[in-house]
Amino acid sequence: MTGDKSGLQGYDEEQVQMMEENCIVVDKDDNIIGPDTKINCHLGEGKLHRAFSVLLFNSSGELLIQKRAAGKITFPSIWANSCCSHPLHIDKEIEGIEGAKLAAKRKMEQELGIDQDLIDSNQLCFITKMHYRARADEKWVEHEIDYIFALNCDVETKSNPNEIAELKYVTEDELQELFNQGEKIGPWFRLIKENFLNDIWNTLDDLSKATDDKLHKMDEYQ
Repeated sequence: MTGDKSGLQGYDEEQVQMMEENCIVVDKDDNIIGPDTKINCHLGEGKLHRAFSVLLFNSSGELLIQKRAAGKITFPSIWANSCCSHPLHIDKEIEGIEGAKLAAKRKMEQELGIDQDLIDSNQLCFITKMHYRARADEKWVEHEIDYIFALNCDVETKSNPNEIAELKYVTEDELQELFNQGEKIGPWFRLIKENFLNDIWNTLDDLSKATDDKLHKMDEYQ
């Protein structure tokens, strides 16, 4: 499918090109309906589609967070988790959790400069899924079933300036201070922090203790 590019005039060219990629459109139970472009999935009322969020911790127990680049089409210049994007409607990435892991590795390389070969899929611990909806502004919306992964390892990063304005590791207290300061936070990251992050932080020695097989239904989040 193709998207309506008329809504993308004036945006960064590289970001516009990626809006032509096909997301995985799903129903409320995460059953695949088919493909549609990122434009169509995010414009206006949007379409429910799969996403993923990665929480990358180092051996000191600090969480990598990023400030999204000002040129991002949705939620520019806001703080978010280590890496977040979408599995695409392509071979392998449509395969549930394993497909989302492959997408996560692809985007960690593209955004964070982490070679895919340095991350074993088994290191990406699936935590849970959440269904949420949040408007970026009057034009753009996120309506996603988000596959949440946690990863505990030391890796070198090199942020892609087209994607990321700032990258840093934070402790629990430092992250809380960031939230308390009124910084702009991605709504999916806020939901992750409010509902799952404490358990994840407390089980870094064995992330499987923080996992469940539920699909958590969140209210619409502004």
